[in-house]
Amino acid sequence: MKRIILFSAIGLISTGAIAQSAKVTSAYKYFTDYNREKDADYLMKAKESIDLAAEHPDTKENAKTHVYKGQIYMAIFERNLRVNTEKSTETDLKKKDAVGYQNTSTDELNISYEAFVKAKSLDSKGNYSGEIANNINRASVFSTNKGVYDYNSKNYSTALTSFELAYKISESKDTNLLSNCALTSELAENYDKAKSYYQKMIDAKLGMGRTYGSLVNVYFMVKDTAGGMEMLKKGRAAYPNDISLLINETNFFLKNNQSKEAIDNLNLAIKAEPANANLYLVRGNMYDNLANPKDKDNKDLEKPKDYNQKFTLAEADYKKAIEIKPDYFDALYNLGALYNNNGVFIAKQADKITDNAKYQAENAKATDEFNKAMPVLEKALEINPKDKNTMYALKQIYARTQQMEKLKAINERIKNN
Repeated sequence: MKRIILFSAIGLISTGAIAQSAKVTSAYKYFTDYNREKDADYLMKAKESIDLAAEHPDTKENAKTHVYKGQIYMAIFERNLRVNTEKSTETDLKKKDAVGYQNTSTDELNISYEAFVKAKSLDSKGNYSGEIANNINRASVFSTNKGVYDYNSKNYSTALTSFELAYKISESKDTNLLSNCALTSELAENYDKAKSYYQKMIDAKLGMGRTYGSLVNVYFMVKDTAGGMEMLKKGRAAYPNDISLLINETNFFLKNNQSKEAIDNLNLAIKAEPANANLYLVRGNMYDNLANPKDKDNKDLEKPKDYNQKFTLAEADYKKAIEIKPDYFDALYNLGALYNNNGVFIAKQADKITDNAKYQAENAKATDEFNKAMPVLEKALEINPKDKNTMYALKQIYARTQQMEKLKAINERIKNN
C-alpha cells in the first residue's frame, strides 16, 4: 500500500511538471502560428500560455521559458506599434511613425526586456545568448525612438519612461541617454529624478558648468534657495571660468537686489565675452536703476549722491550694446528713456530756481536731454513699430519740445495701434 501511495505521489508530480512544460510548448506553437498567420488570437494564446509557465515553479527557472516570454511580449509591442501607425491619417512617413509611437504603450516592451534579462541570468551555457542580446538591443532602439517622439511632442512624462528604460538597458553606460533622462525629468517637473540624473552627470563630469546650472535651476524650481546656492558655489569652484554659471549666479543676485555682487559678476562676464551685447544691456540697466531708484510702488526716490557717475556708466553700457548690435531695441529704448528721465529730473530741479537766467540755463540742459532721447527712441520705434511705451515716451518729448506736427502724428499712431 505504501508503495502505491509513493508511486501515486511521484506520478502526480510528474504530471504537473509535464503539464507546465506543455504550456511552454503551447506558447511556442501559438507564437509560431502567429508568425505564420499574423492572427492576433494566436499571439494572445501564446501570451496566456507563457504567463502561466513563467509563474509556475516547474518552469519559471528555465531560460527557454523567459526567452519565449520576451519574444512574445516583444511581438505584442511591435503589433500594437504597427496597428497604431497604420491608424494614423498622416501622409508623411515620419509623422506617421511619430503618431504610432506616441499612441503605443511601453508596458509590453518593459516586460519583454525584463524577461530577456531573466533569461540571461538563467542561461548558464549561453544557449540563447545571441537571441537575448539581439532582442535587448531591439528593446533599446524601440524605447529610445518612443522617447524621442514623445519628447518632440512635449509628452515629457511618457518620454521620461522610455528614456529611463533605454538608459537601464544600456546599464548606465549611454551618456546621451543619461542627459535625456535629466532634461526630460526637469521638463516633466519630476524634480527629484531631475536632481538625481543631473547629479549623475556631474559625477561623470558630463556637461561641465551647464549641468551644474541645470541642477541649480531645479533647486530653485522647488524653492530650495539654500540648496541651489550651495550647488552654484560648487559649480563655480569646479568651473570658475564658465560663463553660464557666472550668469546664473548673476541672475540670482539681480533677483535678490544684490547690486554690488551682480555688477562684480557682470564685469567678469563682460571680460569673458566682450562682444555680448546683452551683458552690457544688463549692466547698464543695473547702473540705470541705481541712478534712478524707486520704491516698492515704483515711485521715484531721491537721487544718489553719485547720480552723475551712475548715469554716465549706464549711458556708456547702453551705447556699447547698440554699437555691438545696432538694431537692439531694448538697448535703444533704455538709452532713450535714460536721456528722457534725466531731462525730466533736470527740468524739475530747474522749476525750483527763482533766478531767471539760471532757470533758463538749466531748462536748456533739460531740452538737450530730450533732444538726445528723441532720435534714439525714434530708431527704437522703427525696429518695434507697435511698442506703445516708445510711442508714449516720444509723445511726451514732442510735447516738451513743442514739435506739434510730430506730436499730432504720434497721437494718431497711438490711436490706431
